[in-house]
Amino acid sequence: MATIKCDRCAQDKDQLDEAPMGGPLGDKIEATICVDCWGEWRAMSGNLINHHTLNLGLPEHRAQLRNAMKEFLKLEA
Repeated sequence: MATIKCDRCAQDKDQLDEAPMGGPLGDKIEATICVDCWGEWRAMSGNLINHHTLNLGLPEHRAQLRNAMKEFLKLEA
C-alpha cells in the first residue's frame, strides 16, 4: 500500500487502494485522501443522510451529499 500526504489531515498515511467512485473526483480522492480520512467521511455520510433524510435517488440530494463530502475532505479551495 502506498503512502501519501493527505490533503485533509496533512499527515503521511496509507493511500486508498482504488478510487472510491468513478470520474475525476474519484481519482482526486484516491490521489490526495488517506484511508483514515475516507473512513471518517463514510461514517459522517451515513449520519448526514439520516439527519437530513436524503434520498440518494434524487439528483439534488446526491449533489448536496457530494458538496458536503468535498467540504469535509477539503477538496475545494
